[in-house]
Amino acid sequence: MIIDYGNQTINIKIVFFGPAMSGKTTAIRWLFSTFDQSDKLTSIENTIGRTMFCDFGTIPFQLNESWTINAHVWSATGQDFYRSTREVVLVGTDGIIFIADSQDHLIDENFSSWNELMSIIAESDRAIPVVVCLNKQDLPNVIDESTLRDHLQIPNAIPVFRSIARNGVNVLEAFQYLFQNAIHTGVLAH
Repeated sequence: MIIDYGNQTINIKIVFFGPAMSGKTTAIRWLFSTFDQSDKLTSIENTIGRTMFCDFGTIPFQLNESWTINAHVWSATGQDFYRSTREVVLVGTDGIIFIADSQDHLIDENFSSWNELMSIIAESDRAIPVVVCLNKQDLPNVIDESTLRDHLQIPNAIPVFRSIARNGVNVLEAFQYLFQNAIHTGVLAH
């Protein structure tokens, strides 16, 4: 969190993290559209439309008459080929939304991505709030929250939202929960 007293802004960084094709970009696009900020979102994609490095943009929220909170929203690509970029994207993050893929045959991809995230967080010198979106809940053969928690060993303190990113189901709720926790944690740290 960066507090700029001169410009009366509070800047927080929120990163969407998860395995390839889990719905990170879809969730972010839906979120930016909901806040009528689609023109403020940039995606760095390869020639077939998959995220190559990241998606990023800023959603401003008016705190009061003079102060603004800028939520700098990023995604970390899930493709193994771009693994080295994920740590770079996570630098300075104030909160993470982990997008897990609900399809039962992808549980090991969720596991690998979650473990990578937890090892990066373990190296941090500060607390970083995390929420999980169990995405694609509208598909057949999906896992439930308890299966995800058991397999990934997600602590009970981390909330899990059953989501459908393409329709925005629980995307805003997960974002709001994380946003509030990131602000609270950042304020306590200052």
